[in-house]
Amino acid sequence: MDCAGLRCFRSQVLLLLTTPAQPMRFLEVSVRMEAIIPLVTIFAPLLGTLLIGLFWRDMGERCARLGIAALWCSALTSLATLAVVLYGDTIRLAVVGAQSGMLTYTIVVDRLAAVMMVLISLVSLIIHVYSERYMVGDAGYVRFFALLGGLTFVLLSLVSSGNLFWMLVCWHLVTWLLAALLVCNPTSRAARDAGRTTFWVQSLGDATFALALVVLYGAYGTLDLHDLFRQLQTGPSSLTIWPGLQLECDVPFVATMLLVVSVMTKSAQFPFHFWLVGTIEAPTPVSALMHAGIVNAGGFLVNRLSPLFGLAPTTLHVLFVIGGVTALIGATAMLTQTSVKRRLVYSTMGQMGYMVMECGLGAFALAVFHLCAHGLFKATLFLNSGSVIHKARTEFKLPPAGRADEAHTFSPMTWTTGLVSTLVLPLVILLIVHGVVSIPLRDAQGAVIFLFFGWVTTSQAMFTLYRLHTGASWAVSLTMLGALALIGLTYLWAGEAFTHFLYPDPGIAESYVRSAEWNRSLFDAVVGLAVMLIVGAWGTIYGKARGVRLLMPAWMETWRARAYVIFLNGLYVEDVVRLIGRVACRR
Repeated sequence: MDCAGLRCFRSQVLLLLTTPAQPMRFLEVSVRMEAIIPLVTIFAPLLGTLLIGLFWRDMGERCARLGIAALWCSALTSLATLAVVLYGDTIRLAVVGAQSGMLTYTIVVDRLAAVMMVLISLVSLIIHVYSERYMVGDAGYVRFFALLGGLTFVLLSLVSSGNLFWMLVCWHLVTWLLAALLVCNPTSRAARDAGRTTFWVQSLGDATFALALVVLYGAYGTLDLHDLFRQLQTGPSSLTIWPGLQLECDVPFVATMLLVVSVMTKSAQFPFHFWLVGTIEAPTPVSALMHAGIVNAGGFLVNRLSPLFGLAPTTLHVLFVIGGVTALIGATAMLTQTSVKRRLVYSTMGQMGYMVMECGLGAFALAVFHLCAHGLFKATLFLNSGSVIHKARTEFKLPPAGRADEAHTFSPMTWTTGLVSTLVLPLVILLIVHGVVSIPLRDAQGAVIFLFFGWVTTSQAMFTLYRLHTGASWAVSLTMLGALALIGLTYLWAGEAFTHFLYPDPGIAESYVRSAEWNRSLFDAVVGLAVMLIVGAWGTIYGKARGVRLLMPAWMETWRARAYVIFLNGLYVEDVVRLIGRVACRR
């Protein structure tokens, strides 16, 4: 981003922070009822954990009802909090200390925090209710519900924190509680190893988070988010290493690059994804919570510090590359796995890669929508995985054989119809709808990428429905058109309405997208290469589905088999980590 664009970005954010139309209000708890609601949302799970700790000897496994009641209270009040923030102003509470200070425990509930609070409380409530019966008879039953409530409280405190110091405290507490939940069954060696690995990987990210805070405090003298964002717009600041010793550097770039490491560890980006594989050793509800909530923390952190990341375009480009690599590796490894849970693990890795890619494009609101949607459906998938595994073991069935009349046939009309219905039609419809809502495709790279994501998703859905075709053609056609309409409208809503919901002030969301723009030639080359790869993959998979074997050199077949084995073993990252651990222990 050039100097003029950077000045424009700063002016937009400065206008947001200084405008008197929507002031940050310090609400007194004893006076304003709407200030009590978010406090109930945050502290209800903690109260449930304390009650479980007090009465578990008398209640036994019935203590789970205390945790469920607390989460019902938290979930309902989180919805009320979202309504209050939507129709009112941002709620800011200084719970401990003065209204502004380095160690002041400040709660800030804006639209981003309110959305995350709804997601966390609802997912945790679903897991609580599911676990009441699922965990019956487990040796760590009471401990599980106590830790689950405590982790929910910490996550709610994390997303509502208005001070970076307390955000770091919550960030590190998540690491401890995550490792403890993984070892709900201390007799399992695999669970203990997974908990140990998770703790050390997460601690690396926590350390870089702490270093980023040191850099920001040394440059701006505050860790309060509102004060920090206001000072960011005053221009470059020198970093005070020691009293009287200052260093001239790009403070936003240094701080955000340190935070990138923390994002990579929490959100399972390559090569720090291997801790996520170990989560399958934990009880299924723990895996569901990790994949539906905790891995989303990286996307939230980038959104919470969006004014800081908006001043570091190089960091956004790094995030895009990291997310792209992670998405490709995760999606490819997922296709090779034979275990249901390992396939879900690599699916989560790939989805987190997409989320980080969206952050790297400056499409912060789209990343939040992505993590919310992923959290809800991945929690459902993991909680249902147990019954799927049981059914696969007890009701063994072979997949249906292909139709004999379709084997080894090639028809230009069939291929043309398939190409138009699964690739061309979704693109044409999305282009028409984007033209109706007047999104400037030529001027904004983020809009192009947004359209690209919509095209890939709808085309994938159309092609999947085609391969599952078993009924009448008119029924399948209606289903495919319905899926296309649903996905297209969802993307449009996420790109327009949800973006304006999270960033209602004019020019703010657009400024983030502008700050993440690439060199035009490089951008066009990357998009063109991606399109060619997608079309080539479509031809290969479609030909295989039609029984047509495409010409492929022998050496490519050999490399394909080797690549399959490599991705089946997760690029051997887990094996390398184990080897390093053994060598370190011997020394």
